Amino acid sequence: MTTLSDTAIREQVENQLALYPCTYDFAAIRAFLMGETVAPAEINPVALFTIFWEEQPAFADKAASQTFYGAFTALWHRLGEHTKKKSPFRLTRLDVPTTGAQLEHYLNVRGGEINSLHAGFLQGKDSSELTDEACGLVAILSACSFVIQRLWGEVYVDSESDQLDKDVVNQIKRFESNVNKDVANFVWKTARLQQAGRILR
Repeated sequence: MTTLSDTAIREQVENQLALYPCTYDFAAIRAFLMGETVAPAEINPVALFTIFWEEQPAFADKAASQTFYGAFTALWHRLGEHTKKKSPFRLTRLDVPTTGAQLEHYLNVRGGEINSLHAGFLQGKDSSELTDEACGLVAILSACSFVIQRLWGEVYVDSESDQLDKDVVNQIKRFESNVNKDVANFVWKTARLQQAGRILR
C-alpha cells in the first residue's frame, strides 16, 4: 500500500506526462487503469503503457526509467486501494460549469474519465461475454455516458453571454451528486465479482 498522498501521486505522474507526452491526460489514464484493476482478465500493468504510448518513452538513463515507472506504480497501487468500500474511487474534482465554454471543458474531462473507465474494464470484451451481474454494472457507466452526450448539446449556448440555462446547471449538479457514487459502486462491485470469478460467463 502506498504512503504517498493522492496529490503527490498526481504531481509525479503529471511530471512524467510533461516529460513524455501522450494523447491521454492524467484523468483519463487514472480512470483507464482503475477499470483495468477490476477487469475480467489479470493483466500486467507494465504492458498497459503500450496503450498510452505508441513506443516506449526514450529514457535518458536508468534513474529516469525508474522515476517514470515508480510514478505509475504508485498510482496503480493507490487505485488498488479503491477496490475496498472504505476507500471509494472519486473522479477528478471539477467546478460546476455555468457557461458553454466551461461546460465543454467539463464534458471533455468527465466524458474522458467515464469512457476510459469503461474501456479499461472491457478491454475489447463484448457484453455477451459478461454475466448478467457484470452487464448490469457496465450499464451504470453507459447511463453516465448518455447524460454526458445529452449535455454536449448545451455547449454552444445561443446567447452573447454564453451563460447556461439554470435548468442545465441544475441538471449538471444532479449528475455530479450521483456520478461519483455510481463509479465508486461500479469499482467496488466489479472488484467483488472479479474476486468471485463472476464477471465472465
